[in-house]
Amino acid sequence: MSGLFDLIDALAFFKSTQRRYESYRQGHIKSTEDLLYIILGLNHLREWIAPDYNKTKSKWPPADTAEKTFSKAVFENHDFGILRSLANGTKHAKAVETGYAGGAPMDDWGDFDSVANVDKGPPTAHFVDERPIEELVAPVIQLYENWFSGRYHP
Repeated sequence: MSGLFDLIDALAFFKSTQRRYESYRQGHIKSTEDLLYIILGLNHLREWIAPDYNKTKSKWPPADTAEKTFSKAVFENHDFGILRSLANGTKHAKAVETGYAGGAPMDDWGDFDSVANVDKGPPTAHFVDERPIEELVAPVIQLYENWFSGRYHP
């Protein structure tokens, strides 16, 4: 893959997604925009690693490279499947079982115009099926981290 803007390869894309996740994770106020970037980035990153390698109908083509083997393993990961569903739900404007917690003091809001629900305040946590989103994102980031660090072994 030739990259996109200054994201010149899959590693640069991963590092960008990873930085956004660390910022999201550490912040008291949780940016829904950052979370969307993280989910979409993690969903599409495997395609940067193994371009054009996808399941057709219900069958995978032969995984004749390490990249294809890894891409298939990521696709079949349970947590990735939920993130993929979220990414596709966003793509098709479908309702997905999600939620968020609010309640941050107004002094913590920062960007008042970005708060969608003034009564509830900005998100302080995001949930999928009542699980914190970090429980889905962290294991998928770890899969990619293992790949890029050379620790992934099928």
